[in-house]
Amino acid sequence: MDAARRHRGEGVTVQRWMRAPALAGALVLLAVAPAIACGGDDDAAAPASGDAAYPVTATALPGRSVAIEAAPEGLVTTSPSAIELLADVGGTAIARSSTATAVPGAAELADIGPSYQPSFEQIVALDPDLVIADASAQAHLAGAFEEALGGTPTLFVGARAYADLAASARILGAAIAAPEQAEESASAFEAVAREVGGGAGASPRVLVLVAGRDGTLSAALGASFVGDLVALLGGDNVAAALPQSGPVPGYALISPESIVSFDPEVLLVVTPGGGPSIAGIVSAQLPELAAVRSGRIHELDLEVYLQVPGPRAREGLRALASLLHPG
Repeated sequence: MDAARRHRGEGVTVQRWMRAPALAGALVLLAVAPAIACGGDDDAAAPASGDAAYPVTATALPGRSVAIEAAPEGLVTTSPSAIELLADVGGTAIARSSTATAVPGAAELADIGPSYQPSFEQIVALDPDLVIADASAQAHLAGAFEEALGGTPTLFVGARAYADLAASARILGAAIAAPEQAEESASAFEAVAREVGGGAGASPRVLVLVAGRDGTLSAALGASFVGDLVALLGGDNVAAALPQSGPVPGYALISPESIVSFDPEVLLVVTPGGGPSIAGIVSAQLPELAAVRSGRIHELDLEVYLQVPGPRAREGLRALASLLHPG
């Protein structure tokens, strides 16, 4: 047995990490059964019950099926979302991406490089039973994963919409034989959505701006994760239907003139790590905006709402609800 497998017991297992009280729920986007499948957003599904039976076939990224022959022990995660979701269903990781340190104990795990450019050599050296990748941030790398990792099963999970988080929890739980913990996790996501979804009263006009390091501004479209949260809460995302533009999927470059024409009642801003907040800049340069006049311009957490959709999105959804529907 190699060194990586001898030390698998030193991985990180965190059950109920960042978890809200679980309630019953049935919203599933990824099929979970002795064979797990997900062909698209409209697929029907049924929750798993009892211990997972192996071999298991999983399709978490449309068009890519993964055969898992036996209960996996060595789990390598390749993004912050992947390890946070795995930890939330009680899974144990032996490796993580460079910035994935929010889960307690994760900093001590093997580092396989940044999520945008994982080191396949380091992953292979760990001899994992299962690699858990990010269906949102790493889908474009699916071919590279397959070519570099050969026969190592690679499961793509993640979230482009809030409902995907419960689905990802269930498919992970079935894949690693932890269906009960996974159902707790999934039900907790769904409970928060029922608690705050739809909002109360009128739908405020909302604009979500993300500042680029080059000084450009992008607006969150309806297809973005934060755009989905706004819609779930009953907000009117004024930029939802703009055509995609710029380097980030789900976002469109936007000019100050367009911001003024939209005149949002609530302005939510996201600033890259280390950069100055754009809330004050926008307030100073666009004082005529309804959101500025009423003091409804708010800074959002970069990781929770943009970079790392995962268990922290539960409290993120609650916090966003209070901004859109105060009182």
